[in-house]
Amino acid sequence: MADAFETEFVRSLRDLALSYPGVNEGDSCVNRAFKAGTKGFLYLGEKPDTYRVMVKLEKSLDDATKLSERDPDHYAVGTTRWVTIVLPHGQQPPPGQLESWIDESYRLQAGKKLLARID
Repeated sequence: MADAFETEFVRSLRDLALSYPGVNEGDSCVNRAFKAGTKGFLYLGEKPDTYRVMVKLEKSLDDATKLSERDPDHYAVGTTRWVTIVLPHGQQPPPGQLESWIDESYRLQAGKKLLARID
């Protein structure tokens, strides 16, 4: 399913998600859904000019909220702590940000058995 993504950056996020224990990849509307066991922790989508990332945050929620206030066209924080990032191809968030947020989202959604396999 890697060929569903056009950009190397988005493919690298997919590869990161799949590197965690117990991750399944499937579809959710127009996005690719990555689940830790039965709970979604990452949704990736791509259009011809943009890509979309959704993660659930807790510790980094304040940082995400500040980003959404400064750059509401690209960052949005939902009431259930899901953060949506929509950026044009070629534009990336600060280095390591999405990787860190994907890790946080996985750890929030994965059960104890899956977490024991990485900690």
